[in-house]
Amino acid sequence: MKKSQLKNIQLRRAQQDDAVILTDICRRAFDHAIRVWAKGETELDSNLCPPGYSSVRMHSYVIREWDYYVIEWDGGAIGGVSVQVLGSRQARLDKIFIDPVCHGRGIGSQVIGLIEAEFPEIGIWKLETSGRQRDNHHFYEKMGYVRLYESEAEFGYEKIIMAESVIQLPSEELSNDTGESTIEFYQADLDSVRFSTSNLAKSRMTDCNLSGSKFTNLNMTDILLADLRLTNSNIEFCALDGVHFQDTHLGPDRVPMRWEHCDLKGSQFNDCDLSGVQLEQCQVEGMKINGVAIEELLAAYESIKATR
Repeated sequence: MKKSQLKNIQLRRAQQDDAVILTDICRRAFDHAIRVWAKGETELDSNLCPPGYSSVRMHSYVIREWDYYVIEWDGGAIGGVSVQVLGSRQARLDKIFIDPVCHGRGIGSQVIGLIEAEFPEIGIWKLETSGRQRDNHHFYEKMGYVRLYESEAEFGYEKIIMAESVIQLPSEELSNDTGESTIEFYQADLDSVRFSTSNLAKSRMTDCNLSGSKFTNLNMTDILLADLRLTNSNIEFCALDGVHFQDTHLGPDRVPMRWEHCDLKGSQFNDCDLSGVQLEQCQVEGMKINGVAIEELLAAYESIKATR
């Protein structure tokens, strides 16, 4: 089919019921890209092999927290596009994926136009793509994106639709979705800045480098920590009542976590990979594994040991 004949491409806001089909299409799209561009290598960058791209729970999270759209052709789902709004005038095109059977038909360029029309207030668009995917570089540049940086692993692009949307220091005071006064910083260099005795409630930090930062003596109730890299971080002297850990992992190198001197009484670990976990000098009264009390398991172990 010629590009000029391709019609009825539409975007529809994704709902939780779409998580499974979006996962299936995303898996096919990125598995195809990995076969084409990885050349059999296993050390892949996070743009060619995005964390959780084949996880229904990850797609469910993006549907819940971001702006996620189903790409439809004649009413059928053929792909997805996720957008992370960074501020009132800036956004990041996170992922755009199309079923491999529909590649080469000009759908991607139509989707870019549709998503920009969906967010007419956005004046600056950002995206990152794998350094391996040369076709992507050509495509985004054709769509008006300008390369900001490049490395072996990643190319970063930006498209400025309205130049006045660039907000750098000094900051600009704006109004958020609820009409409340808010201040936005975009591409601001705040290295080593310090906040103390300050009201930062309902703050949002996205696409920021916080490595080496220290967060101490803070009220962080009801916060969301998601899509983060916490490698080699320390979490000490924290009240974790009611905290919910889900869909976490130990990174590509599988470096184990350490929990020391922690009160986890009454906590639940459900559907977790705890292989190789060691418990030493821990109070385990009332602890259950697959519904069996740990006291019963230890007693059975001692009984078997005594008969040997």
